[in-house]
Amino acid sequence: MAQQADGTARRGRGRPPRLSRDQIVRAAAELAAREPGVVLTIKRVAEAVDSAPMALYRYFPDRDDLLQAVADRIIADAEHTDPPGDTWQDQLRAWMHTSRDRLLPYRQLLSYMAATQQPAWVPALVTLTGVLRPLRLSEEDLALAVTLVCSTVLGHAVYESHRRPAEQKLTALREAAAQRPREEREAVEPLLSHLPEAQRRLYDTVVDRTVATVEALAAR
Repeated sequence: MAQQADGTARRGRGRPPRLSRDQIVRAAAELAAREPGVVLTIKRVAEAVDSAPMALYRYFPDRDDLLQAVADRIIADAEHTDPPGDTWQDQLRAWMHTSRDRLLPYRQLLSYMAATQQPAWVPALVTLTGVLRPLRLSEEDLALAVTLVCSTVLGHAVYESHRRPAEQKLTALREAAAQRPREEREAVEPLLSHLPEAQRRLYDTVVDRTVATVEALAAR
């Protein structure tokens, strides 16, 4: 078969363009980043690579396999630079906030990121190890600290991506409370108006508690 100048096989007249697994994954990852609200179906990804849906099944047995590959690629391609801050605590807080913000647009892929079997998290582990190494934790405690940080970031991203907006949730809670006995209403009503602000403060509190746990590991 004749080849083009770049070494790829030249297509015969009327034949569809050749695809690769990597090309499909990259196109799907770009689509997920560009249009986070778009559901990544086989059909939608096929359109992104100008191909028929059946052609993608040659590379991915099902949609779950495709989305797992896309999640792995997004994690692996994330830029990991030294987080800003004068202390390791500030650096850890900055890393946790930046990482959470990077994950939130990929609501449909978060469960696949948690389930990855690939070494996609290695760059993140390298960054976190660099931030925490000065604490001189034992290898066991350093592994625990890094695991705690990663699971906290990913877990909270999953929670935030699925929870209702604060005001909508408040309305639903007020309606539900109105149906409860008087003593229950009186117990919860003082809290309800504070829940939106509590929701906004929640991640900062979670990050602070995570930092405090790592401090406790370093102190013992």
